[in-house]
Amino acid sequence: MKKLILKLILVVVVSISVCIAEESPPNVVVILSDDQGYADYSFMGHAIIQTPRLDRLASESLVYTRGYVTTGLCSPSLASMITGLYPHQHGTTGNDPLPGISREPWISAFRSMPQLPRLLAENGYLSMHTGKYWHADPEQVSGFTDSMGPTGRHGTEFSLSIGRDTMEPIYDFIDKAQEQAKPFMVWYAPFMPHTPHNPPQRLEKKYEELGAKSQSKYYAMCEWFDETCGELLDHLEEKGLSGNTVILYICDNGWGSLGRGSVKGSSHEMSVRTPIMIKWPGKLNPHKDDHNLASNLDLVPTILAACGVDIPAELPGVDLLDYAAVAHRKNLFLENFTHDMLDLDQPAAGLRARSYVGREWKLTVHRTPHPDLKLKKWQMEAPTEMVQLFNLKDDPMERTNLAAQNPEKVTELKKVIDRWWNPEKPLF
Repeated sequence: MKKLILKLILVVVVSISVCIAEESPPNVVVILSDDQGYADYSFMGHAIIQTPRLDRLASESLVYTRGYVTTGLCSPSLASMITGLYPHQHGTTGNDPLPGISREPWISAFRSMPQLPRLLAENGYLSMHTGKYWHADPEQVSGFTDSMGPTGRHGTEFSLSIGRDTMEPIYDFIDKAQEQAKPFMVWYAPFMPHTPHNPPQRLEKKYEELGAKSQSKYYAMCEWFDETCGELLDHLEEKGLSGNTVILYICDNGWGSLGRGSVKGSSHEMSVRTPIMIKWPGKLNPHKDDHNLASNLDLVPTILAACGVDIPAELPGVDLLDYAAVAHRKNLFLENFTHDMLDLDQPAAGLRARSYVGREWKLTVHRTPHPDLKLKKWQMEAPTEMVQLFNLKDDPMERTNLAAQNPEKVTELKKVIDRWWNPEKPLF
């Protein structure tokens, strides 16, 4: 009888231990590429670029191939990923203030916004920032518990060494989190494949031999970045952490040229589109979604939901693992501003374009910044056609403007854009 009782007690203890293990909050790893075209991966169909580790991650993930960033510029895009807000809401609409103007007011305003790391910290998480950061101090401003130190524009030489020179700060942080038995988030935002395009010679030579001489450095950077992702994923596996870690992947903005200049910072698909991947073993079925729309605004609610943290009501994004919510979404909104920020309190001062992106149609309504503003000439340039309507299903590279042939569709979608954000009206 005593043996039977002991066996029953053992079964109960084991069952409780299993339940606790199953209910333990997941770790989170966010991988951010920097200046990479949405098709510049082998899993997205590129004929030359090889990204074997991200291909493998894609095969294990829910992949939204029609992911977007709210604006195709580094600083505002990253700010949206940390806060879950549009640039016109969090105030960081460009990379820099106008020359001679302090960044401090923008940093102060940004600090007051919802911050993913801070929300996680309030729920017992440790979080590590690496790579790019535009708002001075990842710990003081965004609430990361750990970082590679305060940064300036882009980051410091040390913070931008992640990936290119070392992965040790991340590995040390993971050890720290395990020693403290705390769940963690790693924010891996290396300066890759962003310029300087200085890949290992072995990779550059590889792409030269593949016939991509004019793009060999950039193509090699894409594969070099892929290799670093593999190193990080392998480390999680070696530490036995892969089974309870949510991996998210996204790019901050696109890369490439169109006509006479770079697409970066524009509303073009090559600038604002990115694959978005989520891997969570045992929690979701890996598959590729080529139909539904996803946004960098969705990172915060997706991570918070996965970690069991309440989502702030003001966030416009959705949990990308809530399939009903994603399927219900019919469109996204994008916005494009001048590279230099003009007015913290009036984000519309630097507005260059707003876009509606649906499953089929995309409407972009451009505007020219006020001529009295002290902007560089290239920031004042506007497209010949200020209203652009494209059928993305038939014309994914936006080659044929259909606005003149479809005035009713333009009017319809313009009203939808204005209901989302009309810059002529107060924000709140």
